[in-house]
Amino acid sequence: MSIKRSMEKLSGLLLIILWLPIGNASANDPFSMLKDSSSLSPDRVLILVAEIENCSFCKRVKNNFLLPLTQDKKWEPMFQVRRIDLNSLALVTDFSADTTTQKNLAQALSADFSPTVLFLDPRSGERIGQDIIGLVTPDFYGFYLQQQIAQSYEQLTGL
Repeated sequence: MSIKRSMEKLSGLLLIILWLPIGNASANDPFSMLKDSSSLSPDRVLILVAEIENCSFCKRVKNNFLLPLTQDKKWEPMFQVRRIDLNSLALVTDFSADTTTQKNLAQALSADFSPTVLFLDPRSGERIGQDIIGLVTPDFYGFYLQQQIAQSYEQLTGL
């Protein structure tokens, strides 16, 4: 078999692999979707990750930055993480105890880019920190995330 023919077969196989579904992304996600805001811990900052399905940047933010902080004894008591899908029509109970869709909640929070990390008061849904939009500077992302968690926690608890 010629090298050209082998390369054609290999590139065809690669295309097939790229089109295969990756599986249920939410099954592998370390953080659950927001379903009912009344079930949140009132004394921990709500970090709400607004995302779209199969967002590679969202996955990096969650796995490389948020997940390690949830396993750190210093940071873990300060926050809780939930997700919403910018395009999802799945129902969620919002901060006013009204039922809406994840998509409508994202719009109400002016989250329209994936990923957007919001720092919210879990009782009211009010912003208590500055949003982190996108993953533009991975080298400084962890520092900025920790800074926002600390400032938001201080504002939430008065400590």
